[in-house]
Amino acid sequence: MDRKRILIVEDDRALAQVLEDELQRAYDTCVAHTGRQALVLAASEPFDLVVLDLNLPDMDGIEVAEQLQRTAVRILMLTARADVQSRVIGLYAGASDYVAKPFDMHELLARIYAQLRRPGASEGYAWGPIVVSERERACLIDGQPLPLTRREFELLTLLLANTGRVYTRATLEERLYDHDGPGSNALEVLVSRLRSKLAASGVERVVETVRGVGYVVREPQA
Repeated sequence: MDRKRILIVEDDRALAQVLEDELQRAYDTCVAHTGRQALVLAASEPFDLVVLDLNLPDMDGIEVAEQLQRTAVRILMLTARADVQSRVIGLYAGASDYVAKPFDMHELLARIYAQLRRPGASEGYAWGPIVVSERERACLIDGQPLPLTRREFELLTLLLANTGRVYTRATLEERLYDHDGPGSNALEVLVSRLRSKLAASGVERVVETVRGVGYVVREPQA
């Protein structure tokens, strides 16, 4: 089985070495000490997870996270900024999880494991009665196929693959429309159509609006 690949972005070289020593026991690791170096590596190599310190010497980690969203890689943030506002901003910027410094290494390893064990594209994604498979390019609800357009499928898959992660409208437009230049309300229309199709199949409140920011799929209620 291929080992998962983790990019460690940490300017404290001693801590970066500790993290690398721990993580390379189970994963393939790569280390960047600046935000720009991290972005170059992420653009040129595939990673399953980025462990990202927010306090970098050349650029704010929030900006790095926002740019990493283009690669759809999962991000676990490390930071000494323990206040709630910083955590919320980090999650909006694209983080899948957030660990405040100083942290317990066992907790960090557990958080990393939890992020990497989430199903990948080849396995498909599930949310309540919804199952999507990128390989088969199919969406099933309670086992019954739900016809979706290409962009509806891509939107649903992206959000299900990153449950809990808030995507800004700008990021979604860039990911879904490439250079086609969507109309001013194209994304809103797309979300509305997807919601209508899901609701017609008996599934509601899947894609949530985060007012003034964008959209998110949260964990289904038990």
